[in-house]
Amino acid sequence: MPMGKHSKFCSISDFCKKNNFKPLKFYELLSRHPELAKKLKTNSKGERLLDEKAIMAVGAILRKTEKAKQSKSPISAAADEINILAAKNEELRKEVMRLKGENEKLRMTLKSKNANRKKI
Repeated sequence: MPMGKHSKFCSISDFCKKNNFKPLKFYELLSRHPELAKKLKTNSKGERLLDEKAIMAVGAILRKTEKAKQSKSPISAAADEINILAAKNEELRKEVMRLKGENEKLRMTLKSKNANRKKI
């Protein structure tokens, strides 16, 4: 479907309402598909918008995941969910380590500034 000069946009909340889809599940889907997240636009109100291509991509991903869910055993689906959670856990651990390092640098900076004040 060729997109014209003025493509149509839909907010994520409207898209979720129209398709009986929970926004939390939609954002979970975005976390698994970064290429889709790159297609989002933002309007002047700060709402995230889907253009026609993104809407088509979301539909295809939803159909694919639904088909995969129907063909997978419950154990396999649970294993997939565990793998996803493990990956998210690892990302959070890395972020915590980064923040700890940043916090330590800030502490050292504050200590040196306080030491300089006491000398004066």
